Amino acid sequence: MQDLLYFNKLAELHSYTKVAAYYQVSQPTISLAVQRLENELHIELVQRNQAHHQIEITPAGKQLAQHAQIISNEVTAIEQSLVPQKQQPINFGLPPIIGNYYFPSLAAQLGETGILDDLSNLEAGSKKLLHQLIDGTVDIALLGSAAPFHNQNLTTTVLTQNQFKIITAKEHPLAQHPTVRMRDLDQADFIGFNDDFIHAETFQKLCRLHGVRVNTRYRTQDVELIKQLVAQNVGISFLTETAITPKDQVQTLNIDDDDVPNFFVSLARRTKHPLSEEEQRLMQVLQTAIKAK
Repeated sequence: MQDLLYFNKLAELHSYTKVAAYYQVSQPTISLAVQRLENELHIELVQRNQAHHQIEITPAGKQLAQHAQIISNEVTAIEQSLVPQKQQPINFGLPPIIGNYYFPSLAAQLGETGILDDLSNLEAGSKKLLHQLIDGTVDIALLGSAAPFHNQNLTTTVLTQNQFKIITAKEHPLAQHPTVRMRDLDQADFIGFNDDFIHAETFQKLCRLHGVRVNTRYRTQDVELIKQLVAQNVGISFLTETAITPKDQVQTLNIDDDDVPNFFVSLARRTKHPLSEEEQRLMQVLQTAIKAK
Protein backbone atom coordinates (compact mmCIF):
# COMPACT_ATOMS: atom_id res chain seq x y z
CA MET A 1 0.00 0.00 0.00
CA GLN A 2 2.79 2.41 0.85
CA ASP A 3 4.43 1.75 -2.52
CA LEU A 4 1.15 2.65 -4.21
CA LEU A 5 0.90 5.85 -2.20
CA TYR A 6 4.45 6.81 -3.20
CA PHE A 7 3.67 6.10 -6.84
CA ASN A 8 0.43 8.07 -6.69
CA LYS A 9 2.34 11.12 -5.49
CA LEU A 10 5.03 10.56 -8.14
CA ALA A 11 2.36 10.56 -10.85
CA GLU A 12 1.20 13.89 -9.47
CA LEU A 13 4.57 15.61 -8.96
CA HIS A 14 6.75 13.92 -11.63
CA SER A 15 9.77 14.24 -9.36
CA TYR A 16 11.44 11.67 -7.09
CA THR A 17 13.00 14.51 -5.10
CA LYS A 18 9.67 16.23 -4.45
CA VAL A 19 7.97 12.98 -3.47
CA ALA A 20 10.79 12.11 -1.10
CA ALA A 21 10.53 15.56 0.47
CA TYR A 22 6.73 15.24 0.78
CA TYR A 23 6.99 11.93 2.66
CA GLN A 24 10.21 12.90 4.44
CA VAL A 25 12.10 9.86 3.20
CA SER A 26 15.18 9.40 1.04
CA GLN A 27 14.97 9.53 -2.74
CA PRO A 28 16.14 5.89 -3.12
CA THR A 29 13.14 4.86 -1.01
CA ILE A 30 10.81 6.21 -3.70
CA SER A 31 12.88 4.68 -6.52
CA LEU A 32 12.82 1.25 -4.86
CA ALA A 33 9.06 1.48 -4.33
CA VAL A 34 8.50 2.08 -8.04
CA GLN A 35 10.84 -0.77 -8.94
CA ARG A 36 8.95 -3.15 -6.64
CA LEU A 37 5.67 -2.22 -8.30
CA GLU A 38 7.14 -2.71 -11.78
CA ASN A 39 8.55 -6.12 -10.80
CA GLU A 40 5.29 -7.16 -9.19
CA LEU A 41 3.14 -6.06 -12.14
CA HIS A 42 5.69 -7.00 -14.86
CA ILE A 43 5.25 -3.68 -16.64
CA GLU A 44 7.07 -0.39 -16.98
CA LEU A 45 5.40 2.42 -15.04
CA VAL A 46 7.91 5.25 -15.52
CA GLN A 47 9.91 6.41 -18.56
CA ARG A 48 13.17 7.86 -17.32
CA ASN A 49 14.91 10.65 -19.26
CA GLN A 50 18.33 10.89 -17.68
CA ALA A 51 19.44 13.70 -20.00
CA HIS A 52 16.82 16.11 -18.72
CA HIS A 53 16.38 14.56 -15.27
CA GLN A 54 12.68 14.25 -15.94
CA ILE A 55 10.27 11.36 -15.67
CA GLU A 56 7.14 10.55 -17.62
CA ILE A 57 4.43 8.16 -16.51
CA THR A 58 3.70 5.43 -19.04
CA PRO A 59 0.11 4.73 -20.19
CA ALA A 60 0.07 1.69 -17.89
CA GLY A 61 1.42 3.87 -15.10
CA LYS A 62 -1.35 6.42 -15.64
CA GLN A 63 -3.92 3.65 -15.40
CA LEU A 64 -2.37 2.40 -12.17
CA ALA A 65 -2.28 5.98 -10.84
CA GLN A 66 -6.07 6.23 -11.19
CA HIS A 67 -6.49 3.21 -8.93
CA ALA A 68 -3.78 4.46 -6.58
CA GLN A 69 -5.63 7.76 -6.22
CA ILE A 70 -8.75 5.94 -5.04
CA ILE A 71 -6.65 4.03 -2.50
CA SER A 72 -5.03 7.26 -1.35
CA ASN A 73 -8.44 8.87 -0.85
CA GLU A 74 -9.61 5.90 1.21
CA VAL A 75 -6.47 5.95 3.35
CA THR A 76 -7.05 9.65 4.06
CA ALA A 77 -10.69 8.95 4.98
CA ILE A 78 -9.61 6.16 7.34
CA GLU A 79 -7.05 8.37 9.04
CA GLN A 80 -9.59 11.16 9.52
CA SER A 81 -12.30 8.87 10.88
CA LEU A 82 -9.96 7.13 13.33
CA VAL A 83 -8.22 10.24 14.67
CA PRO A 84 -8.75 10.46 18.46
CA GLN A 85 -12.16 12.05 18.77
CA LYS A 86 -11.32 13.71 22.10
CA GLN A 87 -9.72 16.45 20.01
CA GLN A 88 -12.91 16.92 18.02
CA PRO A 89 -16.21 18.33 19.29
CA ILE A 90 -19.24 16.04 19.15
CA ASN A 91 -21.61 17.49 16.54
CA PHE A 92 -24.87 16.89 18.36
CA GLY A 93 -28.26 17.77 16.90
CA LEU A 94 -30.96 18.84 19.35
CA PRO A 95 -34.45 20.07 18.36
CA PRO A 96 -35.68 22.95 20.57
CA ILE A 97 -38.76 21.12 21.87
CA ILE A 98 -36.85 18.01 22.89
CA GLY A 99 -33.99 20.10 24.20
CA ASN A 100 -36.22 22.30 26.38
CA TYR A 101 -37.81 19.30 28.06
CA TYR A 102 -34.91 16.85 28.42
CA PHE A 103 -31.65 18.75 28.23
CA PRO A 104 -31.70 20.71 31.52
CA SER A 105 -31.73 17.48 33.54
CA LEU A 106 -29.27 15.82 31.15
CA ALA A 107 -26.74 18.64 31.36
CA ALA A 108 -25.74 17.80 34.93
CA GLN A 109 -25.10 14.15 34.06
CA LEU A 110 -23.14 15.09 30.95
CA GLY A 111 -21.12 17.57 32.98
CA GLU A 112 -20.20 14.91 35.53
CA THR A 113 -18.91 12.59 32.79
CA GLY A 114 -16.94 15.40 31.09
CA ILE A 115 -18.96 15.10 27.88
CA LEU A 116 -20.74 18.45 28.12
CA ASP A 117 -17.58 20.43 27.34
CA ASP A 118 -17.09 18.38 24.16
CA LEU A 119 -20.57 19.02 22.74
CA SER A 120 -21.07 21.28 19.76
CA ASN A 121 -24.86 21.66 19.74
CA LEU A 122 -26.73 22.32 16.53
CA GLU A 123 -30.31 23.37 17.21
CA ALA A 124 -32.93 23.06 14.49
CA GLY A 125 -36.18 21.29 13.73
CA SER A 126 -36.07 17.52 13.40
CA LYS A 127 -36.65 17.58 9.63
CA LYS A 128 -33.60 19.80 9.08
CA LEU A 129 -31.47 17.85 11.56
CA LEU A 130 -32.34 14.62 9.77
CA HIS A 131 -30.84 15.96 6.54
CA GLN A 132 -27.79 17.29 8.41
CA LEU A 133 -27.31 13.89 10.04
CA ILE A 134 -27.34 12.11 6.68
CA ASP A 135 -24.98 14.61 5.00
CA GLY A 136 -22.48 14.50 7.88
CA THR A 137 -22.98 17.96 9.39
CA VAL A 138 -24.35 16.25 12.52
CA ASP A 139 -22.99 12.97 13.92
CA ILE A 140 -25.55 12.17 16.63
CA ALA A 141 -29.01 13.64 17.14
CA LEU A 142 -32.20 13.40 19.10
CA LEU A 143 -35.03 13.54 16.57
CA GLY A 144 -38.77 13.87 16.74
CA SER A 145 -40.98 12.08 14.23
CA ALA A 146 -44.52 10.90 13.62
CA ALA A 147 -43.34 7.31 13.11
CA PRO A 148 -40.19 5.28 13.86
CA PHE A 149 -37.38 5.95 11.38
CA HIS A 150 -36.48 3.44 8.68
CA ASN A 151 -33.40 4.70 6.85
CA GLN A 152 -30.54 2.47 5.71
CA ASN A 153 -28.03 5.26 6.39
CA LEU A 154 -29.05 5.65 10.03
CA THR A 155 -29.03 3.61 13.21
CA THR A 156 -31.96 4.75 15.35
CA THR A 157 -33.50 3.82 18.70
CA VAL A 158 -36.93 5.00 19.84
CA LEU A 159 -36.51 6.33 23.38
CA THR A 160 -40.06 7.45 24.15
CA GLN A 161 -43.32 8.50 22.55
CA ASN A 162 -46.24 10.69 23.51
CA GLN A 163 -49.27 12.40 22.03
CA PHE A 164 -49.89 15.47 19.94
CA LYS A 165 -52.32 17.97 21.46
CA ILE A 166 -54.19 21.11 20.47
CA ILE A 167 -53.55 24.13 22.69
CA THR A 168 -55.80 27.16 22.92
CA ALA A 169 -56.21 30.26 25.03
CA LYS A 170 -58.30 29.54 28.11
CA GLU A 171 -61.04 31.85 26.84
CA HIS A 172 -61.13 30.31 23.34
CA PRO A 173 -64.47 28.65 22.42
CA LEU A 174 -62.74 25.29 21.85
CA ALA A 175 -61.34 25.40 25.40
CA GLN A 176 -64.80 24.63 26.76
CA HIS A 177 -64.48 21.02 25.58
CA PRO A 178 -62.00 18.40 26.84
CA THR A 179 -61.45 17.02 23.34
CA VAL A 180 -61.62 18.23 19.76
CA ARG A 181 -61.69 16.61 16.37
CA MET A 182 -59.73 17.83 13.39
CA ARG A 183 -62.94 18.99 11.70
CA ASP A 184 -63.52 21.36 14.64
CA LEU A 185 -60.38 23.29 13.64
CA ASP A 186 -61.65 24.31 10.21
CA GLN A 187 -61.10 28.06 9.56
CA ALA A 188 -59.44 28.53 12.98
CA ASP A 189 -56.60 31.04 13.40
CA PHE A 190 -53.41 29.05 13.78
CA ILE A 191 -49.85 29.59 15.12
CA GLY A 192 -47.41 27.00 13.81
CA PHE A 193 -43.82 25.93 13.40
CA ASN A 194 -41.85 26.51 10.24
CA ASP A 195 -41.31 23.68 7.78
CA ASP A 196 -38.10 22.43 9.47
CA PHE A 197 -40.25 20.88 12.20
CA ILE A 198 -42.08 17.56 12.11
CA HIS A 199 -45.05 19.32 13.75
CA ALA A 200 -45.67 21.35 10.61
CA GLU A 201 -45.56 18.32 8.32
CA THR A 202 -47.78 16.21 10.60
CA PHE A 203 -50.41 18.92 11.06
CA GLN A 204 -50.53 19.66 7.33
CA LYS A 205 -51.10 15.97 6.57
CA LEU A 206 -53.91 15.75 9.11
CA CYS A 207 -55.55 18.86 7.66
CA ARG A 208 -55.45 17.37 4.15
CA LEU A 209 -56.87 14.04 5.38
CA HIS A 210 -59.78 15.75 7.12
CA GLY A 211 -60.40 18.50 4.58
CA VAL A 212 -59.53 21.19 7.12
CA ARG A 213 -58.21 24.64 6.32
CA VAL A 214 -56.75 26.91 8.99
CA ASN A 215 -55.73 30.55 8.85
CA THR A 216 -52.02 30.44 9.65
CA ARG A 217 -51.23 33.79 11.22
CA TYR A 218 -47.64 33.20 12.26
CA ARG A 219 -44.84 30.64 11.88
CA THR A 220 -41.74 30.35 14.06
CA GLN A 221 -39.20 27.88 15.42
CA ASP A 222 -39.61 29.23 18.98
CA VAL A 223 -41.90 26.95 20.96
CA GLU A 224 -42.14 29.36 23.89
CA LEU A 225 -43.28 32.15 21.55
CA ILE A 226 -45.96 29.86 20.12
CA LYS A 227 -47.35 29.17 23.59
CA GLN A 228 -47.29 32.85 24.50
CA LEU A 229 -49.16 33.82 21.33
CA VAL A 230 -51.71 31.09 21.95
CA ALA A 231 -52.15 32.30 25.55
CA GLN A 232 -52.88 35.77 24.12
CA ASN A 233 -55.58 34.19 21.92
CA VAL A 234 -53.79 35.07 18.68
CA GLY A 235 -54.50 31.54 17.46
CA ILE A 236 -54.50 27.86 18.42
CA SER A 237 -51.58 25.50 17.89
CA PHE A 238 -50.56 21.84 17.50
CA LEU A 239 -47.92 20.60 19.94
CA THR A 240 -46.54 17.41 21.39
CA GLU A 241 -47.45 17.12 25.08
CA THR A 242 -43.71 17.07 25.81
CA ALA A 243 -43.62 20.81 25.05
CA ILE A 244 -46.51 21.72 27.37
CA THR A 245 -45.86 22.45 31.04
CA PRO A 246 -48.17 23.33 33.96
CA LYS A 247 -46.86 26.92 33.99
CA ASP A 248 -48.08 27.56 30.43
CA GLN A 249 -51.22 29.69 30.42
CA VAL A 250 -52.96 27.58 27.78
CA GLN A 251 -55.70 24.98 27.60
CA THR A 252 -54.61 21.52 26.41
CA LEU A 253 -57.08 19.48 24.36
CA ASN A 254 -56.94 15.85 23.28
CA ILE A 255 -57.52 15.15 19.58
CA ASP A 256 -60.26 12.57 19.26
CA ASP A 257 -59.38 11.15 15.82
CA ASP A 258 -57.96 7.67 15.32
CA ASP A 259 -55.49 8.69 12.62
CA VAL A 260 -53.49 11.14 14.75
CA PRO A 261 -49.98 9.67 15.10
CA ASN A 262 -47.84 9.73 18.21
CA PHE A 263 -44.74 11.87 18.59
CA PHE A 264 -41.63 9.65 18.72
CA VAL A 265 -38.32 10.74 20.24
CA SER A 266 -35.42 8.78 18.75
CA LEU A 267 -31.68 8.73 19.21
CA ALA A 268 -30.02 8.59 15.78
CA ARG A 269 -26.55 8.38 14.28
CA ARG A 270 -25.09 7.65 10.87
CA THR A 271 -24.50 3.92 10.59
CA LYS A 272 -21.06 4.38 9.01
CA HIS A 273 -19.89 6.96 11.55
CA PRO A 274 -17.33 5.34 13.93
CA LEU A 275 -18.20 6.29 17.49
CA SER A 276 -15.54 7.68 19.80
CA GLU A 277 -15.56 6.73 23.48
CA GLU A 278 -17.11 10.10 24.33
CA GLU A 279 -19.87 9.61 21.74
CA GLN A 280 -20.62 6.14 23.10
CA ARG A 281 -20.93 7.57 26.62
CA LEU A 282 -23.15 10.37 25.32
CA MET A 283 -25.51 7.90 23.69
CA GLN A 284 -25.61 5.76 26.83
CA VAL A 285 -26.49 8.75 29.02
CA LEU A 286 -29.18 9.90 26.60
CA GLN A 287 -30.80 6.48 26.36
CA THR A 288 -30.80 5.85 30.09
CA ALA A 289 -32.01 9.31 31.13
CA ILE A 290 -34.76 9.77 28.53
CA LYS A 291 -36.19 6.28 28.87
CA ALA A 292 -36.36 6.77 32.64
CA LYS A 293 -37.95 10.25 32.52
